[in-house]
Amino acid sequence: MMPSRIWGGAKGASDRRKGNQCRDARDWRGAAEAYARHLAAQPTDRPIWVQLGHAWKEQGLLTEAADAYQAAVDLDPRDADANIHLADVLRRLGRGEEALAAYERVNAVAPSTEALHHVRLLRRDTRSTVATSLGDGTVFFAIQDLFGYLKAHVTMSGIQRVQAGIALHAIRDGDVDVRFILGSAGADAPALPAGEFWMVDNAELLRVIDYASSRQVDHETLRAMLMACEDAAVRVRPARGSTIILLGAFWGLGNSIQPLARSKRDGVRLGAYVYDIIPVTHPEFCDEALVTDFTMAICELCATADFLLTISDATRHALAAFIAENGGRTIPMETVPLAHHLTREADHSVPWPKQLQRVKGKRYVAYVSTIEGRKNHLYVVNAWRRLIADGVDVPELVFVGRHGWKIGALTDVLKTTGNLGGRLHIAHNLSDGELNAVYAGCDFSVFTSFVEGWGLPVGESLFHGRPCVASNTSSIPEVGGDLIDYVDPFNLTEGVAVFRRLITDRAYLRERTQAIRDRFVARTWRDVGADFLEKVKRHREDPVRPFDVRLREGESFSFQVFPGDRVDVRRYFRQLNRLQVNSDAVYAAENHGIWLRGSTPAVTIATELPPGEGVLAYVRFSIAPGALDCRLTVFDQVAEAESASIALRDLDRGGGGIRLPVRVGEDGEIRLGFTVTGSYALFSEDKRDFAIGLRSVGYARADNILGRQELLEAMTLRDLAA
Repeated sequence: MMPSRIWGGAKGASDRRKGNQCRDARDWRGAAEAYARHLAAQPTDRPIWVQLGHAWKEQGLLTEAADAYQAAVDLDPRDADANIHLADVLRRLGRGEEALAAYERVNAVAPSTEALHHVRLLRRDTRSTVATSLGDGTVFFAIQDLFGYLKAHVTMSGIQRVQAGIALHAIRDGDVDVRFILGSAGADAPALPAGEFWMVDNAELLRVIDYASSRQVDHETLRAMLMACEDAAVRVRPARGSTIILLGAFWGLGNSIQPLARSKRDGVRLGAYVYDIIPVTHPEFCDEALVTDFTMAICELCATADFLLTISDATRHALAAFIAENGGRTIPMETVPLAHHLTREADHSVPWPKQLQRVKGKRYVAYVSTIEGRKNHLYVVNAWRRLIADGVDVPELVFVGRHGWKIGALTDVLKTTGNLGGRLHIAHNLSDGELNAVYAGCDFSVFTSFVEGWGLPVGESLFHGRPCVASNTSSIPEVGGDLIDYVDPFNLTEGVAVFRRLITDRAYLRERTQAIRDRFVARTWRDVGADFLEKVKRHREDPVRPFDVRLREGESFSFQVFPGDRVDVRRYFRQLNRLQVNSDAVYAAENHGIWLRGSTPAVTIATELPPGEGVLAYVRFSIAPGALDCRLTVFDQVAEAESASIALRDLDRGGGGIRLPVRVGEDGEIRLGFTVTGSYALFSEDKRDFAIGLRSVGYARADNILGRQELLEAMTLRDLAA
């Protein structure tokens, strides 16, 4: 028996080798025959089952390939390589359910965006078509911006860390039914009707947060986890008795007030966590487009919210003053101060950041913050220049943060001075562990920002036991108390004196360090989460404030937004145009208007007319250059009536405007659907899918001659007197 076994093994090895030789020569038939002989003798050789599958697939024999890949999977169901090839072949064979199971096995072992993309395509038709209605005290946190940010960045910034910290506590608080919602669950998910959202699984969200907060984060893995979380989301409709809280951004990033307008009309309570209102109080530090969008968004929030929580007393006072100055209504507001730290406890196993190898072992001072004009990094650079000129042996300077806007003056100085003669070092995208190491090793930190909503770097410095020099403005003293040294961010001479003392007076530096060790008590995320949830519970019983924003008859609403245009805040508080018209298929506003996503978008217009009323709807379109050969049909979704189609080229030549009779629905809304037929070209560098856009809309009854005339003039003429 022994010689036979030796001979069988040798022959098997020979067939295996011959199969590989045929494979390398692209002799797929020869490879398949040799692999099959080898596997007859060695049926547990899993990698060769995969190779046999490849050989069959290359010959177009997909059924045989699927059988071979399946044999490899049977030997090890966690083999990601075998599963991904099996899934691909099964999908091509039209065996969707089996392919879906294989892709899901891949994602369970090694999440990938490729596998998740196919999972989404295979699941697209199997998602629930009915939304679950949840009310009776349920608290929904809207976190669309958190998902969008983590897909684009490998590390979390301030607002994202705040959301993660509160989410962790909220999920583990058994006294509140907490859920997390998205307005969009990825490009492959269908757009939902107004008032509905995608609800992610709490346990899956915890996995995402834990991984995103870990020491080492692979961005591809993180994106795959986010997609898996989106893909498992279910449809939900917040009902009367529930509360929706905007936990992060409320001015964009897919997390704005507009999608919540229907929920508000349904009697859902609305709250938000406000970080700052700097774009309206200090627009000089912000991008022009942000100022325009933020101004409208804060007006919309203040006009719709039932209660607001702020991260500092300074933000709360600034917000209350803004509302009062512009004629807004009084809103219940409370402060929930942030934690003093966002990074995890220091881990000494984390290596020193590679980006800062030249600093290791030297004395240095750290400024941890996004590098933008508002943060006033130039103040520190100029202080160092003056100290160097005075002969002071200054420590190295370390700036940790991404580059932001309005830093032209700073970059000019750094360029002309060669980064202060090599004394300034800049790093970004550091992990939590690397950031801990930077704080732990610095002599002291600096944070000379002009204005803040909180001032997290001050708290981080205290948390790590390091003294800090910070501005004496806005909320910063709320964070540091009497444990840090303050400067006037507009008074450089004062700052130079403070820096000089900490650099040259080692006894004073030790004294300030010891004071932190003796008296600092960190506010933890457990404290923040408990405080936040307690105040949410209190407001959960508040009456829902009435909300009924509707477009007036004969009044045109323009979708055009020109970055830098000054918003008339008092007027916008009264009109709230963006909440009168809603669509789940729009891209961000531009100077022409908004592009509508895809070939079958829809728009809802809230009117002031009773149900069943017949009116004339006025719509002015933008036409994408690549869609001029297509045709457009408009569908009145209330009356279930379809218009005649019109060539987009003719519509474009005519100025883009149409008028059509429609019916007002039971909720007082006009609902228009648009269908673009024909193929249209997309821009190679633009991932958006659009053929038509909206410039303006309006409506009037047929017998309202004055209203119709106003609409016609508003849509065709630029009113320079407005």
